[in-house]
Amino acid sequence: MKKIVYIFTCVALLAIASCSEWIDVSPKTDVESDELFDSESGFKNALIGIYGRMTFTETYGREMTFGYVEELAQRYDIGGQAYDPLLADDIYDYVTTGTDSKNRQATIWLNMYQTIANINSLLSYIETNGQNIITEGYHDLIKGEALGLRAFHYFDLLRMWGPVYSEDPTATSIPFRDKFTADLIAPMPANEVAERILDDLYEADSLLVNDGMNYDYDADEIFTCERQYRMNKYAVKALLARVNLWVGNKDEAARYAREVIEGCGLELVSDNSQDVSMKGETLFGLLMDDMETKLSEYWSTDLLNGRQFAGSSLCVILEDTRNVVFEAQTVGINDIRANGFLSDRSNPVRYMCQKYLGDEEYDVEGYYENIPLIRLSEMYYILSECVSLSESVEYINEVRTNRGVSRAYAYQADDFRTEEDRREALRNEYSKDFFAEGQYFYFLKRNNYETFYRCPVTNMRNYYVFPLPDDEIEFGGDTVDHDSENEN
Repeated sequence: MKKIVYIFTCVALLAIASCSEWIDVSPKTDVESDELFDSESGFKNALIGIYGRMTFTETYGREMTFGYVEELAQRYDIGGQAYDPLLADDIYDYVTTGTDSKNRQATIWLNMYQTIANINSLLSYIETNGQNIITEGYHDLIKGEALGLRAFHYFDLLRMWGPVYSEDPTATSIPFRDKFTADLIAPMPANEVAERILDDLYEADSLLVNDGMNYDYDADEIFTCERQYRMNKYAVKALLARVNLWVGNKDEAARYAREVIEGCGLELVSDNSQDVSMKGETLFGLLMDDMETKLSEYWSTDLLNGRQFAGSSLCVILEDTRNVVFEAQTVGINDIRANGFLSDRSNPVRYMCQKYLGDEEYDVEGYYENIPLIRLSEMYYILSECVSLSESVEYINEVRTNRGVSRAYAYQADDFRTEEDRREALRNEYSKDFFAEGQYFYFLKRNNYETFYRCPVTNMRNYYVFPLPDDEIEFGGDTVDHDSENEN
């Protein structure tokens, strides 16, 4: 039997605990594959282990949310000091001889493919040992979530290492591995990878049709409660909207965005004073246990008030940045997104987004240790982009009104005379709504922007496609040692 080494950092599911409570089983636990998957509980633990792994700082616990991807879009003021383009352009050294950014990309690549290997292992055992999942509905639930998670990871890999899709959809992009084997897989054309991603999502959508979508804690249904922390039915539909928009299938994107808006049961957040990360509209997010401690290097009032400025601590913005990005002195004067920052009121005034900030000194309320990955507002933006110019203002205005933007600043039906008018309005909204969440860079890439606010390079279009990691072997796809271990 092949031995798989699972690293359970936040993975054990306890029937007597809240869905929000994970414990460390051990730093590293050896489990025989066949032994793990000889019971329903083994499948549950393997699935929950994947979600735990996603909170690692190498991926969605930092780099793929508020970290590397946000730094590419120049979201923070370096060290809390005045913006310096000569320092800011170091992040793009991956197109030259630099190594820092390349190394960060390589670490993301490795960890993403390792998580995919875990998913593929789980899916493989569902095929061979699926009869061990005995609770009615759990087989489809586990398989549907796993397929959705695989699609989620591959789509983000495609968005980083793939081409600007509208410019060159057949360009070589990434390997797509859907089996837990050691076979070498060559990078595939972007459109073929997108087709595989959509295939996974359509199957997941059908498997999750009976997802009960319980957003609350339920002591009697631990495995199926708090669905916003799992790849649930509406998270899959939202991802279908996101992927279809990326590849230019606007009718499909609009259809799924509408399904989410009309059926998910969530509403846009209009007051983030009690919900700093907008968990109330999070369709899919991750729970990071003890987030305040784990992320203190990046999100801490010590950084805000200038007591610490480590080289990696870039999550501070200055007043000028806040005023420009959030139009804080005009349109956004009452915008909860602009007001969702803490300030030290020094000179210059520094601000820090509260989404990941749980410092007791400031008594931050509504701090749920939530990492938002897909939110309801994005569905309104997708729908706005896919309908007529005159109709699109309705969906942008819906978000802006809920965010506190005065109706005096509402878009009118004739404000969008061209696609460029609409695109710029949406760019403005993506910049505000997804601050420190990693989605703004992808909007810029999808629309092939040549420049953006504080862009420190001459033509950003030269930097949207990441080079394959230097350590990739012959075909650039086999980044996991399948003969030794599968990390979870």
